[in-house]
Amino acid sequence: MELLLELGCEELPERFLQSISNQLKHDFTKMLTETSLSFRSIEGYSTPRRLIVCVKEVAGIQPEKRELITGPPYAACFDRSGNPTKALEGFARKSAVSVQDLSRIETEKGTYLGYEKTVLGQKASDVLQEMIPKIIKQLDLPKAMKWESSRYLFLRPIRWILCLLDGQILPIKIASVEASDYTFGHRILSGNSKKSIGSFVEFRDWLLASHVEISPVVRRQRIERQLNAVAKEHRGILIKDVCLLEMVSQLSENPMVVCGSFEPIFLTLPREVLITVMREHQKYFSVYDDQGKILPIFLAVVDSNQIHLEKIRAGHERVLRARLADAAFFWEVDSRILLESRVCQLEKIVYQVELGSVYNKVHRINRLARILTRGFRQSELLPQVELAVRLCKSDLTTEMVKEFSNLQGVMGGLYALEQGVEAPVAEAIHDHYLPVSFEDELPRSMIGSIISLADKLDTLVGAFCLGLVPTGSRDPLGLRRQAIGVIRILLANQLTFSFKKGLQSAYQGLKKVSVRSLEEIQIDAAIFLKDRLRFIFKGQGFSYDEVNSILEICWDNPLECNLRLEAISSRRRSSDFQSLATSFKRIKNILLKSGVCLRDKNLVDTGLFEIAEERNLYRAVTSLTPKLSKSLKAGHHEVALELMASMKPSIDAFFDSVLVMADDEALRRNRLTLLALLLQTFLQVADISEIVRN
Repeated sequence: MELLLELGCEELPERFLQSISNQLKHDFTKMLTETSLSFRSIEGYSTPRRLIVCVKEVAGIQPEKRELITGPPYAACFDRSGNPTKALEGFARKSAVSVQDLSRIETEKGTYLGYEKTVLGQKASDVLQEMIPKIIKQLDLPKAMKWESSRYLFLRPIRWILCLLDGQILPIKIASVEASDYTFGHRILSGNSKKSIGSFVEFRDWLLASHVEISPVVRRQRIERQLNAVAKEHRGILIKDVCLLEMVSQLSENPMVVCGSFEPIFLTLPREVLITVMREHQKYFSVYDDQGKILPIFLAVVDSNQIHLEKIRAGHERVLRARLADAAFFWEVDSRILLESRVCQLEKIVYQVELGSVYNKVHRINRLARILTRGFRQSELLPQVELAVRLCKSDLTTEMVKEFSNLQGVMGGLYALEQGVEAPVAEAIHDHYLPVSFEDELPRSMIGSIISLADKLDTLVGAFCLGLVPTGSRDPLGLRRQAIGVIRILLANQLTFSFKKGLQSAYQGLKKVSVRSLEEIQIDAAIFLKDRLRFIFKGQGFSYDEVNSILEICWDNPLECNLRLEAISSRRRSSDFQSLATSFKRIKNILLKSGVCLRDKNLVDTGLFEIAEERNLYRAVTSLTPKLSKSLKAGHHEVALELMASMKPSIDAFFDSVLVMADDEALRRNRLTLLALLLQTFLQVADISEIVRN
């Protein structure tokens, strides 16, 4: 049987379409699994007017199942004469079975009398008729609205529902709308034509003929092909914009690309301004020539066809002309006012109520940036760093940034260069918000990197000071993105940095407004930052067990984590390392079961050694410790791992000849202390017990 559901709505917000479609697919899969209705496949589709789910080969009925019915405890079932008690007879009568049909049932709570019965499965139509409205009702909607008398909540008003099971209408009702077998074509291009449908194939083919492509993937591919083809026709190269491409694919049911033009005089505006004006307000793609210069054309994606393109082009050109004229005016007016003279205006801009103004934030960034500059041994850059920090937020007062907020930083750098600020400082101002996303570029210089680190650290610690820690999928302040940006900058620039010290330095500038202690912040921040490191390292291709082996050991220094991961990844395939990891896991388990606290500084008593293997292991461990420290300090991580692997013969000999859990308490304690010393020594490098044997 085939299940087809289409929710026809007024235009749905594009930014929510994909997540809601994914959620529907997930919830239908979960519902079918939990209700024991087997199926072959499930697919979700979406357009600006519809959400669609299609399930193939749904079982027509739930399978029969055996259910265990327990009655009274066995001890309460018979009296001293062996006759059934009233409790047992009452249970049998209520269950419509005879006492003789009951049998003993052993459970975790004890022995009972009971019986097994066969429960017939429900029809799929009955199950789905009950469950589908519940799924729609329980969707996690970022925003919702009411539009009819029942006060039903959904993203946008539901105007029709197509719901078919095996070609027949499944009579569900959502809000005040009852299901039918009708769907509607494109609102404009097909005149909102209506069609009775019998199957998904018929549904898909008729909609395609009615100018509706239900697959976002197909629409995106179609748009991308058209964009590249039109750009090539005009001897240009499309400026790639994955986010914009994803956005416009959710804005149309029949996407077409139209090419328009604008007056070449606007090409005097900076490249970043031109691209942003076209992208942000109009959702246009930009095109450049083989010299990297922007061409005076734009590519718009419209929900139409060739017949209407000329009128659409003229309308878009008229609107863009006004937008570019505004941008040109902003550029001219803003350039007249020096960034330096704008600094005092930052006192009037609230950064965060408890954390003060943007002016206050700049002072905190400046303090952190000075600490970082000296810590990275870049003191010669200090004058440029301080000037860049002082000016970095001034563009927030400009008309251009007020209109195009995502140009913050970028406009500051452009205005600084226009006003004669030296290029390295202007570049740092331009880049100091980077990276904005995981895929984004990093600051191009050390000055920009230092300011970006200081800015992001202040944001992170400021939020943690107020208890604004991200929970679940909620992260309104973008702290995960900020933390990932910090880690990416540190790794890309090969910078040694202590998160603990960085958090402490940032906290000193925020102590007066913090509602939490430094210790509380460090505990939450450690968990938070480890998760971000885990995300980044897995994205780099390291396996989960490699990441686990180093994360608890040296999470404080991302670069050190990365270097140790590379060493472990290159050594893990060797047989001696695999065997050592197994032995290490054995040692760790013994110590955990024995209750030995690794933080205790108990000394090994060499006078209690009985056999040579104990002495040999002790000598090997004590001679290994300084060598490991020296190798780690020099950054020779593979050498450190080789030194660890060299311990394998001594460890094997120890376990072959020594009974660790001896009857004598003093001997047992001493041998456990020796193993704890070995474990602590190895943990200087990594917790290789986490490595899974291949």
